[in-house]
Amino acid sequence: MDQSSLKLDVLIFGGGITGLWLLDALHRSGYRALLLEAGNLGDGQTINAQGIIHGGLKYALRGHPSRASRMIKDMPMRWRRSLAGEAPPDLSSTIMRGEYCCLWSLPGIRSRIGLLGARFGLRVRPRSLPRNERPAPLQTWNGPVSRIDEQVIEPHSLLAMLADQHRPRCLQIDIRSGLEFTTSGPGKIDCVRLLNPETSAPLDLEPRHVLLAAGSGNDGLRQACNLPGEAMQRRPLHMVMARGNLPRLNGHCIKGTAPWLTITSTLDCADRVVWQIGGQLAEDCVDATPEQTIARARSDLAQAMPSLDLDQVWFTSYRADRAEAAVDAGKRPDGPVHLLEGNTITLWPTKLALVPMLSEEVMHRIPEPGHLDDDLHTLHDWPRPTVALPPWERDLTWTDMHSATPPSR
Repeated sequence: MDQSSLKLDVLIFGGGITGLWLLDALHRSGYRALLLEAGNLGDGQTINAQGIIHGGLKYALRGHPSRASRMIKDMPMRWRRSLAGEAPPDLSSTIMRGEYCCLWSLPGIRSRIGLLGARFGLRVRPRSLPRNERPAPLQTWNGPVSRIDEQVIEPHSLLAMLADQHRPRCLQIDIRSGLEFTTSGPGKIDCVRLLNPETSAPLDLEPRHVLLAAGSGNDGLRQACNLPGEAMQRRPLHMVMARGNLPRLNGHCIKGTAPWLTITSTLDCADRVVWQIGGQLAEDCVDATPEQTIARARSDLAQAMPSLDLDQVWFTSYRADRAEAAVDAGKRPDGPVHLLEGNTITLWPTKLALVPMLSEEVMHRIPEPGHLDDDLHTLHDWPRPTVALPPWERDLTWTDMHSATPPSR
């Protein structure tokens, strides 16, 4: 092995929350691990996420327990311990959007049945929220409003904190012209050759194990590793954002047995309140134009919060893909999925909340570290990836209630 070759216990592709969480776990356990990122850390699913640490609300609303609901119900407590600094990884510096979500429903017998299911099907059960403790738009709501203790985090701050801790172990790569695999069978990776994006100097990595944690990018990586296709499915979303004269609010408005609107709030770089709006809206509007989707969001918000004043509120939308393991007939996976093929493991967490569970499953599949020196000083001149911008800080066109195409900023 020459000076440009480096032996590793584990090589990770993908710098979203799954890749960074596993990098942290591997480093703490004594493995020599590197993470490779072709874009910005968190690009795609993680940075576009609303940040809710779900405990299975969507499944509980259906009124019957499922494997998915059983798998996810303990995750809020697992995250809460890390966010409090009581369990690894220490996420205590993560910015919190809120300690709980509000829960309310539109009138109707199916919605009431759904809420009843939530009260009995969740580990963290909803509690009645007194009128004077409700966010302003819900203080005049005639029906019940509950509090469900699902924490809401700021994904950008989560990524930035883990990236800062593991900067020496994260490398920027050029996946189009600076990446080459040497394999001795499907998923059996012997060597990964990189070219430094700034100097074009080659670097050969010899990993004992490879983790593919690149979300939708797993498809192309699997092809490069001679692994069979059709292992992944994409589930698209069309999200809406609103900003302006809005209160801070995190919550779910229920219609029937599904979260009709899921709203989380944050502050942008100009200290304006921004709402991310998903739920059934984001699934129903996948094939709709931005104008149609925003019109639907305005109409839905008027029904869900009749007292909400949208006169000084601006809207935009963005599209996002959820990459998941392919299961029968395009159904959603019940939980996190990993596939071991050769010395390669492909990972799909399915939901942000399930990342700790996936990490623990993968750590049990990897043999003990090979007692390699973790000193990576030879990579000091390699460029490091930065954290992706959240969707509300991108160059998008925003529209108000009275104008179809106003300036974007």
